[in-house]
Formats: sequence, C-alpha cells, structure tokens
Amino acid sequence: MFFRKVLGKCAWWRLWAVKMKPLVLPSPLPTSPFSLRHRPPRRASPRFPTRFSLHSKTIAADDAAPRAEYKPGVFDDLFLNLFRSKMVKEVGWDSEKPGYDGLIEVAHRLMMKGSSNSDTRDAAIRILRSLFPPFLLELYQLLIAPIGEGKLAAVMVGKSFSIVTALTCQWLMGKCTVNSVDLLDGTSCQSGVFVERCKYLEESKCVGICVNTCKLPTQSFFKDYMGVPLLMEPNFEDYSCQFKFGIHPPQPQEDAALKEPCLEICPNAIRRREVVQNTELAQCPKA
Repeated sequence: MFFRKVLGKCAWWRLWAVKMKPLVLPSPLPTSPFSLRHRPPRRASPRFPTRFSLHSKTIAADDAAPRAEYKPGVFDDLFLNLFRSKMVKEVGWDSEKPGYDGLIEVAHRLMMKGSSNSDTRDAAIRILRSLFPPFLLELYQLLIAPIGEGKLAAVMVGKSFSIVTALTCQWLMGKCTVNSVDLLDGTSCQSGVFVERCKYLEESKCVGICVNTCKLPTQSFFKDYMGVPLLMEPNFEDYSCQFKFGIHPPQPQEDAALKEPCLEICPNAIRRREVVQNTELAQCPKA
C-alpha cells in the first residue's frame, strides 16, 4: 500500500508538470558596476542624429547669430540732431525723413551740392569744425600737438577718441574699439580705433560719400586743425574701418580707397548694370 501511494503521488506530479506551462522570468539587472562596462553602447536613432542634441544646437545657433548691434543710448538723439543741424545749415536743405534715414539723405544732398569732390570735402570740414569750440582746436594744436613730435598727441587722440565715440559717436559709426598701431619709427602705440561695421557707409551705400564726406575730410581735419596725422582705411567688403592716428595718409593718386568700384548695394550702380550689361566700372564715379 505504501509503494502504491508513493507511485500515485509521483504520477500525479508528472501529470501536473506536463500540463503547467513554464514561467519565464526576466533576467535580473546587473548589480555589479563591472558588468555595466560590457553592455553594448546605445545606438542613436537615425531620426534624431546626435548632432542635433541640445548642446550642439546651442553652439550652432551661436555661430549663426548675427553680429551684435549698437543699442541706442540716452543722448543719441541729441547728438544725432546736433550733427544733422550742422549738416542742414551747410547744405541749406533738410529731409522730411526723421532720424538716421534723414541724415543719410542730407549727406547725399551734400554730395550733389558741390560742383566737385573738393567742394564736398571742404563743406564736410566746415561741418566738423562747427562741432568744436574754435579756441579748443587752436589750444590743442598749439600746446599738445607738438609734444613728442606728435606721438603723444596721437596716443591722446586715439584713446580719447575711443572714449568720446563710446559716449557720443557710436550712433553714427557703430561699435568701435581701441587697438595698437605700428608707427613708422618701428614703435607701436594704442592710437588706433577699429570700427567693426560702419553704419554710415552701410546706410549710405556709396563709396563716394564715404570718401568725400568722411574719410578725406576727417583726415584733413585732424592734420590741419589738431596737428595730428591720421590715416583711415575703410574696408568696402565688410564695412569695417581702421583709424590710425600718427600715420600720414598716402597721396590721393596712391590711395586705394579712391580707386574702389561701386558697392554691390549701391542703387546707382545697380541701375547702371541694368542699362549696360557685362560692364564693370573701374572705380566709383563719385569717389
């Protein structure tokens, strides 16, 4: 009887094991830090490549971000209106447009008023002189300019110019910084001013206006009325400009800026190219 009961129980166990399905448990997660090293790296989905991660996207956005523009200050309207009033007084005409757009139209009218480029440059010099008290220019040329054969004056003008433009003139030209200039005697001094992107050139869209109402008159003004030589080197490709106080400018026939062709954005040049196709001007006719 004992053996029958044992065999019956065994037969019943075998029947139960056959009928029941095996239960598959998931493999336990590795608990050892060493086992994690042998796990295969997770592959990135082709839909979302790794180069569009949040970090990469931020860097790409920074690279493609436009150059920071100058933010108008509290006194910018005052300086703009003062400078514009001097130009209007010289030209005898004012634009109906407000702000900087009207100033650019007055600059264009200044170019049209003179019978020659020389007349335009003389008018621009008179405008610059009217911005300074007469006795200040005379005292500077008499007392400061001769010191150190002009080198000290060049350094003073370069540094003071950067401070003054930071406060009063960035609305006209844009952001600028002081940099070093190599002088002819082999030395260098902090008498340079670099304009990152000249707003006056970009908005006027004209090489002639840059040369005859800004570059040449400003060079002559500092040399003749402040006793400091100045060379201005505008870049007509990226609209930057380098001021070099203490450096004498070249003769007009050797100045590369006077031989520049019209800008691509010049409306007159665009019209000329439409009339006369496949023709490139050797230089700007207004320069």
